[in-house]
Amino acid sequence: MLTKYVEGSPYPKIRFATAKGGWKEGTLANVNGASALLFSFGLRLQQELDVPIGLMQGAVGGTPSGPWLSEEAYNADEACKEAIAKFAKTFNAEEQKKNYEAALAKWEKDAEIAKKENKPVPQKPALVRKPGEPTAKIGNLYEAHIRGFIPFAIRGVLWDQGESGTAITGVDQYSLMGALIRGWRKEWGQGDFAFIYIQKPSGGGCAWDSEIASTKNASKFAPLPKAPPATQTGLYRETHIRIAKYPNTAMAIASDLGSGIHPTNKSGYGDRASRVALGLAYGKKVEYYGPVFEGQKAESDTIRLTFTHVGQGLAFKHGEKLQGFAIAGADKVFHWADATIEGDTLVLKSANVPKPIATRYAWGADHPWANLFNKDGLPAQPFRTDSW
Repeated sequence: MLTKYVEGSPYPKIRFATAKGGWKEGTLANVNGASALLFSFGLRLQQELDVPIGLMQGAVGGTPSGPWLSEEAYNADEACKEAIAKFAKTFNAEEQKKNYEAALAKWEKDAEIAKKENKPVPQKPALVRKPGEPTAKIGNLYEAHIRGFIPFAIRGVLWDQGESGTAITGVDQYSLMGALIRGWRKEWGQGDFAFIYIQKPSGGGCAWDSEIASTKNASKFAPLPKAPPATQTGLYRETHIRIAKYPNTAMAIASDLGSGIHPTNKSGYGDRASRVALGLAYGKKVEYYGPVFEGQKAESDTIRLTFTHVGQGLAFKHGEKLQGFAIAGADKVFHWADATIEGDTLVLKSANVPKPIATRYAWGADHPWANLFNKDGLPAQPFRTDSW
């Protein structure tokens, strides 16, 4: 995948390291053996900053977050303890056991049929785990791939793991990532260095311009669904966006970069992440977010929204109008809204909602029908103002 970038051209100002492998020069062989996303990220930083760049790599594809923080950091984290305690209040062990036994019995029948028909055997149901019980050893990947780097100076972290959740029953991604970020910073002892993470789930949205290399795999713009998606469809995406609320932490937007646990557009992901690093860690005047919801104000039969990261201005792309916004009144029923750009604000209105009190944008697991951007070409982040 990387040969087209570096064939015959070593990169003497880029170095790679693994926790056990030591430092290597940016030669063709070493570059092609490194993370494609990490190389693309480091290459742009080196070109923009014109300084040597050291890239410390610790990565295992498709892994959960739990194994990537130390046991000490996890065991000391109050937010994770609170998440487990909250989950435990709703956990019914007897009901979970019955559900598992029913699922297991069905699987056994389906597996037997699949064997007789020479078809792939379906995946066996997972065992019921108690609140706080991990499905993968906490800290094992941290010990193998991260702790050995701690003597080195560090400017920041680029995180692209956690595709398969936390692997700890009852602990959500937001809580665990808070523990991981705090833990890494404490253990390194070099302050609150920048922490940049790749948005999950990746893809699912349209792009400002799908003809350019970085966003060529974006979803095609689509008509609005008949009705706004249900609440649960957007919860995981919302949880992941919230991670950026931690200090000196930012998300590399990936909704317009193409989807997949292992997306093929690694250079696009690396370029987007480097843009965030230039703004967050190096103080460059570069817009690295699309519009981010700031606040709303009800005005009679409309709602006015304000945003940060408007960049060169709010804009929409594709279709004949701005879309993807839903509003609701006291009945908590959401309806699609007409949206109008007024300077750096948006005004929303719907004949079905005479007194709107809540807003959602791009709410859903995928949202190719949402088309708010800034003129810098970056998509607006999904959000909701309700907690229903």
